Amino acid sequence: MRVTISGGVHGNELLGIYLVKKLQNESFSIKGLELDFLLANPKAIKECRRYIDYDLNRSFNTDTLTQDSHLYEFERAKVIKEHLKNCDFLIDLHTTTANMGITVVLSSREQRSENVAKILADEFDEVRILRWFGSSEGDFINVVAPASITIEVGAVCQGVLDSTLFFKTLKVVKRVLHILQTKEQIDGSKECYDIFETINFPRDADNEIVAMIHPDLMGRDYSVVHRGDPIFIGFDEREYFFERDEAYAVFINEAAYYEKGIAFCLSKKSAV
Repeated sequence: MRVTISGGVHGNELLGIYLVKKLQNESFSIKGLELDFLLANPKAIKECRRYIDYDLNRSFNTDTLTQDSHLYEFERAKVIKEHLKNCDFLIDLHTTTANMGITVVLSSREQRSENVAKILADEFDEVRILRWFGSSEGDFINVVAPASITIEVGAVCQGVLDSTLFFKTLKVVKRVLHILQTKEQIDGSKECYDIFETINFPRDADNEIVAMIHPDLMGRDYSVVHRGDPIFIGFDEREYFFERDEAYAVFINEAAYYEKGIAFCLSKKSAV
């Protein structure tokens, strides 16, 4: 089985970049697995920027992969697709400024991916499973691999390394490799969260943000938000309240999502 471990899809998410470099430099290997290490966005990594022209992790839809483009990430996506043509399982590493702990993101209903996620959630208290099946901006890197998980770790600032999270993530990655090596299976289902909507910041007629994440919500990823709970507070100290049925908030105040018009995502509890 060929397993690719990718870091640096976003060039300012240092944990994945340096974890891949560590494993490469140590010539890390697992008997029975062909390990492949990918630094996905080299230009953005060099400049410590999320991307150069466009979010690489929204650049894998069919049109992007089949048409010529002057955008660096669109062309890079084609290179990555070719690189992954013999990949059997992808482990894609990311960090978030939101307080997501160690989140295993599933982007498809694929059995091997779900099995790995369930074993991790069973063994690691702080691991949660989140399903996010795509974005209106474009497809994730996971669509060009037959099986995959994304490991999303936070909270950590962009362009910064966190040693505690680094070694926790390394432990999880090595456990994933052991699961794939031994073809370990788990029975039953595990709790997961399904993203179904995104919430924008309150904005004025000029599309300027007029309110921030409310202190009562800040840092409370995976907490339930009830109708009537405060979710934003304006620069004028006006409070804004949740006006829909209860849901679980994730990616709260993610720095990279400001440009996307996302203050946080709504998810519902489910099982995988």
